[in-house]
Amino acid sequence: MKFIILGAGLSGLSCGIALARNGHETIIIEKAPEVGGLARSHRIDGYTFDYGPHFLFGPKVLPLLNELTPELDLIPLKRTQERIYFRNRYFKFPFDPKDLLSHMETAKIPGVLSDLFFKRIFKESKESSINNVEDWVIHSVGKRIYDYMSLGGYIKNLYGIPATEVSKDWGVQKLKFLARWKNINPFQLALKALREEKHLKSQVVNYPHSGIDRLATHLADEFINRRGKIHFNSKAISIDLKQEGISVRFLSDGKEEKARGDFLISTIPITNLLKMISPSPHGETLRSADSLRYRALLLLFVCLRKEKALDYQCIYFTESKFPFRRITEFKNLDKTMAPKTRTSLCVEITCFENEELFRRDSETIFKDVTQQLESCGFIKKDEVENYSLLRIPYAYPIYDIQYNKALDELLNYLGSIDRLISIGRQGLFSYNTMSNSILSGYDLGQKLSAAGENEMKSVIQDIYEERKEKYSS
Repeated sequence: MKFIILGAGLSGLSCGIALARNGHETIIIEKAPEVGGLARSHRIDGYTFDYGPHFLFGPKVLPLLNELTPELDLIPLKRTQERIYFRNRYFKFPFDPKDLLSHMETAKIPGVLSDLFFKRIFKESKESSINNVEDWVIHSVGKRIYDYMSLGGYIKNLYGIPATEVSKDWGVQKLKFLARWKNINPFQLALKALREEKHLKSQVVNYPHSGIDRLATHLADEFINRRGKIHFNSKAISIDLKQEGISVRFLSDGKEEKARGDFLISTIPITNLLKMISPSPHGETLRSADSLRYRALLLLFVCLRKEKALDYQCIYFTESKFPFRRITEFKNLDKTMAPKTRTSLCVEITCFENEELFRRDSETIFKDVTQQLESCGFIKKDEVENYSLLRIPYAYPIYDIQYNKALDELLNYLGSIDRLISIGRQGLFSYNTMSNSILSGYDLGQKLSAAGENEMKSVIQDIYEERKEKYSS
């Protein structure tokens, strides 16, 4: 069979490798001039910046990568160097009750402890009745901690909507460490946190040496070595389902071309995919696609004329006075990411693509951000050697409280198509980790290779049902 894949990110490349290894003719259509999707790197004058920090973790992904890309150099790291900065103090991330109480103003501690006690004794609401992340977090840690840590502010900064409008699914997925706070008294919690802290100190994650793009380029090399083909600078514009098989029209360096195949795997935003399909889906499906939104990301890369800026790998910011939500010093992940006597910071700012901020000129954003960084004592303006700004329109799927209903409508429609599947972070509207993208992409390629034509429908349905059920409770 001939397979067409839209997108050369980690999901698309991993799936393509599995298909090509099983003897299938496979092509990837990629709109960018390089592979990687969000797992890419940007280089300036000897500095390497990744599109945010990306860690590989879990027992399954490393054996697979060792098999697919044995030459890939991975750096083992301890995950103990992330912090949250607020009220001019540093707190451990993930939250540690002992650390939180030891750094909190003494006058606030009795209120927090009583909140935890009374939350445990008087269960005001059942978790099954909770649908938004604010209520989910308060149900876990109490309102005083929620307010003290300004968690609502962090969520609004990330998503652009109040925490009461964000689905609890996001909390279940990204703040699952808070679940340990439920139904346990503070003293038991402190003991449990101490055990988990010891585990965290021994936990190892891996970071690709010399930049995250090394991972994607090694996967691309394996795909091409298996006779796979990648069309770069190529943007898909329509997908024809009317004829036998699949036909994709795309613009390649401004010239219209067409690819024909037996099966299509899409890793592009599911909202864009629906609008390319011919014949067009019915109105309700298109309205559901329009209701799903992605948060855009601005990445400000700052080159610094000094050897060290932070004591930590990453710092998160929850207070609304900060325009950014995270900063990373990549040299604390890999010393080769900056020249020997220099270092750098990656500053992440979230917004909507249609906001003025997304279009604001780079110099204004740079001046505003560096002023804040200087006020916190991270840098001095005269230490800045250079900077660059990247704008990424599709960074985070927004889990608002209605997203599941809209996503179900899209997946039900796509599930009715025999020769097409949508996967990955963008394709399943899922807050995937990098490890999950690699594993799920490769697994799909293996399943499609093993399935007969009559069994592919079952493979498609299983993927969509798993996505629908992933965070339901």
